[in-house]
Amino acid sequence: MSRRVSAIDIGSNAIRMLVAEVTSSKSKIQVIKRYRAAVRLGHDVFTQGIISPPTMEQAVATFREYALLNNSFGVSQCRAVATSACREAKNNKEFIENIFQASGIKIEIINGKSEGELIHQAVRNEIELNNKKTMLIDIGGGSVEVSFCHGENLISTQSFPLGTVRLLETLTKRKLTEEHINILMGECVTLLGDYILENTQHKDVDFAIGTGGNIECLGKLKGQILQRKPQTFLTLSEVSIIIERLRALKIKDRIEMLKLRPDRADVIVPASILVQILLRQAECERIMIPNVGLRDGVIWSML
Repeated sequence: MSRRVSAIDIGSNAIRMLVAEVTSSKSKIQVIKRYRAAVRLGHDVFTQGIISPPTMEQAVATFREYALLNNSFGVSQCRAVATSACREAKNNKEFIENIFQASGIKIEIINGKSEGELIHQAVRNEIELNNKKTMLIDIGGGSVEVSFCHGENLISTQSFPLGTVRLLETLTKRKLTEEHINILMGECVTLLGDYILENTQHKDVDFAIGTGGNIECLGKLKGQILQRKPQTFLTLSEVSIIIERLRALKIKDRIEMLKLRPDRADVIVPASILVQILLRQAECERIMIPNVGLRDGVIWSML
């Protein structure tokens, strides 16, 4: 017997919802619809430490809409998880209460480890991992989750405060521009490098797997910028060429010429550079893009 469920991911750059039909007996998921609302909680939290009243209103309006969608689709269970920005917001209890009062949806704040585990759950149900050693990379607005797997087994997962919105706000705070992004990341590369080395010293990574809107956007840019297919994987050299082309364009040109959303056009370069750094650190030449993420993992967790 099947039922309809929904998963909501309250990230630092957007609030996303996935509605799906699940069949528990067959462990089967059929995606019905995906939604995205450009509510950038990270802008407030990473600059002021709180979610501001205007952003709070935006989020409340989004959840009212999502509650209506749950009703119209006949959703029997909804799980909403919040990540980096909500974890750090000093007024997160007020945020959760306001959302619940407006929509009846309960928000669960999850830590980086749980985030990594849910992403792994989505990936292992999408890609045949067999005996491969893989590195999972999820680039969000507030944090980056890096996990290592052997076959379907999750060996290790760690969260790093290197999200794209956080990096942009740090640049602004230090009165730096996008050109200085490598310097900013250089301050954190040691931590990443140590973690990667610890998890690759006994066996090399066969390939990386990337999740999240930024990496999915990179896959599409492979088609737009490089005129190459398929968009389900990228090589390290392709990532490097895309970075070079993107950096030559102003944000308004990325919006007009590449049809990127404004809230993607400003974060895509930091995201691309993070992918490049992680692949280089792991001495890995290829990243797969399965087009699943945290929301899909949340759906699997409800089966």
